[in-house]
Amino acid sequence: MKPFPPEKEEDFAPFFPEEVLRRGLAYAREGRVLRVYRLGERLLGEVLGSEGVPYRVEVGPGLSGGCTCPYPGFPCKHAAALLYAYLERGGRDLKEALEALSPEEAKALLLALAALPRVGGLLLEALFPERALEEEVRELKAAFRLGLWPEEALEALLLRLPKVERPEPLLKLLEALLQAPKDPGPYLGPLLARYGELKGPLKPLLALLLRHPLPELVRGFLEMAKARPEEALPLLEGRDPLKEALRRELLFALGREEEALALMKARLEAPEDYLALVDRLLALGRKEEALFYAEEALNWFGKDPRLFPLADLLASQRGLPEDLLRRFHLRPNLSDYAALKALLGPRFREERPSLLKAVKDPALLARIHLLEEDWKALDRLLQRAPPEAYPALAEALEERLPGEASRLYLEAARGLIEKGGRARYREAARLLGRAKTLDGKRVEGFLRDLKALYPRRRALWEELAPLSSS
Repeated sequence: MKPFPPEKEEDFAPFFPEEVLRRGLAYAREGRVLRVYRLGERLLGEVLGSEGVPYRVEVGPGLSGGCTCPYPGFPCKHAAALLYAYLERGGRDLKEALEALSPEEAKALLLALAALPRVGGLLLEALFPERALEEEVRELKAAFRLGLWPEEALEALLLRLPKVERPEPLLKLLEALLQAPKDPGPYLGPLLARYGELKGPLKPLLALLLRHPLPELVRGFLEMAKARPEEALPLLEGRDPLKEALRRELLFALGREEEALALMKARLEAPEDYLALVDRLLALGRKEEALFYAEEALNWFGKDPRLFPLADLLASQRGLPEDLLRRFHLRPNLSDYAALKALLGPRFREERPSLLKAVKDPALLARIHLLEEDWKALDRLLQRAPPEAYPALAEALEERLPGEASRLYLEAARGLIEKGGRARYREAARLLGRAKTLDGKRVEGFLRDLKALYPRRRALWEELAPLSSS
């Protein structure tokens, strides 16, 4: 994008979805932008929503920013409305205007603003942060008990954090936030950062983390622990799984890799333990050691599907027949089957029954029979296949057996049409489209028969209309 704020519509319009931009322009023309002002390179304001609620909007360079509306993406129509309103109204940069004030003028302005209840409350909280914070904690707990989410109070909290000088009030606030009816994640980062700056004790923080292992809390604790390992490491002793995981991550962060790896190797009890160890070894560039533990895991746990990444690692790194066999049994595929047939030689005949038994997908089994040109096995498979497998089977047969593929597409479409429903008709039309590329005359005949059977199914013929030449 061009420098921000924009000077004309073309500076931002190409970066909005067309419908979002259109609705934003309509909002601006309807006068729904209650307030718009500039603060440096950012535009801020309030836009009246469709339900009569004004949303707070902030837009910056690159269309970064946010809106308090429930729309899942950004920029939203309220952001577009704000940009259009700014083009129409313009206005001075509030940042420049404030910086130009003399100390006396700034003081007089603050005194005047303090007379406004909402602004005065924010100023009071900024000037006496700890007192305001204690009161806010009480109010937050009461609101949370009622299932409420006081967003303005939480925003005021972020304003006060830099002026709080003791960690104890922050810990109480953290305890309150962890009882919130919604995810408090966005507010935990700044709170934990300030707690760390004040060197708040790690023990009570760890106690909260063990009860509420939120990602933001884990990250914040580890950042503080990395700066104070002599305090953190003794707290992480013991057999608690979360403590062990934290101790391990802390040791890695401190560069004490061997100690951390020793912890991981001492706790190899389940497939996920091996997966984590192998991933870590690969990240450290210790490939041979990773392959050793990958093989050990597969020897211990056999065909556990969770271990496919380890079988895939061994097969891609070593390519031994045993590795390919393991990978195929965990996740059968045509390329591994063909590779095993070439690698195993005479031994392949012994392995083939178990390989075919591992294949549960009829379409893959059909591709294997086509590869081997085992027409009898393929015929038996098609006779036994359930109707729901017909589309995938037809796709597998399209190139080698287009006639049979067309028949399967038609049978699958027939079953969907008999069941009825717009979604089934749409899927039937898709299958018939595939069949038409293989045998157009056969599909036309099928459609004529359908017309005789279901002449009044309007939804059906709306979906099938593109396929019919009549």
